[in-house]
Amino acid sequence: MPSPARRAATAVLVPASLASSLTLAPIALAATPAPVSATQQPGGDQMTQMARQYTAALQKLHGAAFEQAFMAGMIPHHEMAVSMARMELAHGTRPELRAMAQRLITAQSQEISDMTSWLNSWYGLTPAQATARMTADIGQMMRSMQADMGSMSSDMATMRAGTSVDQAFVEAMIAHHKAAVLAADTAPGHATHSRLITLAHSIATAQNAEITQLRTWLRDWYGKSTTS
Repeated sequence: MPSPARRAATAVLVPASLASSLTLAPIALAATPAPVSATQQPGGDQMTQMARQYTAALQKLHGAAFEQAFMAGMIPHHEMAVSMARMELAHGTRPELRAMAQRLITAQSQEISDMTSWLNSWYGLTPAQATARMTADIGQMMRSMQADMGSMSSDMATMRAGTSVDQAFVEAMIAHHKAAVLAADTAPGHATHSRLITLAHSIATAQNAEITQLRTWLRDWYGKSTTS
């Protein structure tokens, strides 16, 4: 059970686009059974388990409903990655990780801008408004994943500069990227705008490559491995 201080830190780190959407139109969850939180999974890759539940729900949508939910979920997911990358730049020491963090900030900031623009031009929506339109189950799962990523961010924020931050960044980004790839892989056959399908393919390709590199560093630098 997270301490009150950790819960507070996590709440602060939830991206503004997500927080504002909850203020505009809270999603009614009382009648929806709560999915198993990633932090409650009995072992295994917890974030991936949560992401699989989320993407299974996304796959029930098509066309406009899918695109709005996909972008409303991917925007804050990218924002959390950018936040953690900035922590790595501020407190990490490995030049390889710092270079990856800078590339991530550049790429994902542009993707956030693209998706925000598309939501507006295609549907007349802000990210917050698109989030408010989500079905209850998708909205709840998205918030659960964001809370777990917020916990990772808050852990990094309490670490001293150096090796601990570097290792935490590697492990967090492997989990984060796997969740993004699972979501991106749902776009073909569900999205209708070719630009969004192309972006989803780019996300999956780039982040799969980074997962491979991050796993190599995790093994070589810290003697740990993950294959799930």
